[in-house]
Amino acid sequence: MAETAKGFWHTAPGVITAVAALVTAVGGLLGVLVQNDVIEWGRDSQQSATTQDPAATPGGGYGRPAGPEATTAPSTNTPDYIPWSQATADLVRQDGTRTTVKAATVGLACDTETLAFENGQKISLEIVRSIQFEAIYTDNSSADGIVALLDGRELTDPIHTWNCPVMAQNELGPVEIKLENIHRIEFHR
Repeated sequence: MAETAKGFWHTAPGVITAVAALVTAVGGLLGVLVQNDVIEWGRDSQQSATTQDPAATPGGGYGRPAGPEATTAPSTNTPDYIPWSQATADLVRQDGTRTTVKAATVGLACDTETLAFENGQKISLEIVRSIQFEAIYTDNSSADGIVALLDGRELTDPIHTWNCPVMAQNELGPVEIKLENIHRIEFHR
């Protein structure tokens, strides 16, 4: 009797390989969808739809105390905060006048994404609560001040400015404030 040859997919190892590949692919797809917030996995959907003022949370938000024990940067994808794309910021001038702008458009040192310090550290503006300018030094393109982060930490290293004006946009159009006229930037998340 002649025996017919079976293809790889008709054998036990072939079926096991196919099932393992399918499980891996589905797991990978679910991981990507959860990371990109296409689906919510393990979160209360009502909780993620609410917003809370970070100032009302002890320790500056994220449920962590301010101080040296707060060592890791917070996730910017926390349901307690308004998404960065919807956040606003107040640009407060030395004379006390203020302009409300879209937070994602705020530009310092000719950059809208980050805040650079003279020590080489760069941080995303998404994790900043406020920037208080104490002194502006145009001769070396820096500013002294206090940068308060959402997790309660404060950074006091000199800020690198490149002597660029503070720039942003609101619904009326572009806003530009000379560096020597800025006093504070308050981000509202």
